[in-house]
Amino acid sequence: MSKSDISMEAELVMHFEEERIAELVMKALAPDNEPLPKGLSIEMRREGNAVIFKILCSRSVKSLLATLDDILAMSILTLKCLKVTSK
Repeated sequence: MSKSDISMEAELVMHFEEERIAELVMKALAPDNEPLPKGLSIEMRREGNAVIFKILCSRSVKSLLATLDDILAMSILTLKCLKVTSK
């Protein structure tokens, strides 16, 4: 079995206090999703106050985990920026 035969999928759902915040986080992360390396795809959508990420990866597990980590780190950074700018 070669590395390209392995396919992984992860879904990350983040709930926010308000729909507005979910929308801002989604818009802030959208530019990071293009262009993606070969073997990685990310679908992102908002449902109410939740942002849902679906990641498909035919790369390594390390790549999938790094992608999830990046999404979480950038979401936290976005929330911190929103907090600072709303004061």
